[in-house]
Amino acid sequence: MVKAREEHLWHLRRRGPLAAAAALAVGLAFAGCGGEEGVSARAPAGPIPEQHIFGYHLVESRDAVRQWILDSDEMLKFAGNEEVLLVTVDMEFFEDGEYFSTLTADSGRANLTTNNVFVWGDVVVLTEDGRRLETEQLYYDNVAERIHNDVFNRITDGADVSTGIGLVATPDLSYIEIKQEFVAEIGDESFAEDGQP
Repeated sequence: MVKAREEHLWHLRRRGPLAAAAALAVGLAFAGCGGEEGVSARAPAGPIPEQHIFGYHLVESRDAVRQWILDSDEMLKFAGNEEVLLVTVDMEFFEDGEYFSTLTADSGRANLTTNNVFVWGDVVVLTEDGRRLETEQLYYDNVAERIHNDVFNRITDGADVSTGIGLVATPDLSYIEIKQEFVAEIGDESFAEDGQP
């Protein structure tokens, strides 16, 4: 065992002092993991998930026709909670089984009873025909089949750009209602909430 360690250190010395120092640091880190003190010092704060799934996949269908598909890099489920935490969200929407838009976000929560979804952090909805919604958070109501929020939104459709606070829309962006401070730039012209340029 000693001979093997010496050969290993000799091999590292040939690579240079930085490699030897890195190996020593890793060795000391592993040595500190033994015993109860090392384990408790590294225990994470807060609740620990009862399930942690990588590559999470959820499909919503009605009468055997898919309505949407949600994919997430990670899913964390905590005891006593109907909602799961999602790390990155990619959600594709369908109508009569045909794809029409994708919602992406940095993070999210999905209620496994209602299948309602809330996402936040760099939220984008992109339709098949190129319309785009950008915002910071968005709720998807599974029963109403509507997306909504109360924050700033930017909708792009070709050269046309609309902005405003608060939104109710269909996931295909065919219906969009902006609640406050609506401004639209149609080509080269700009219109405010009162319709005046």
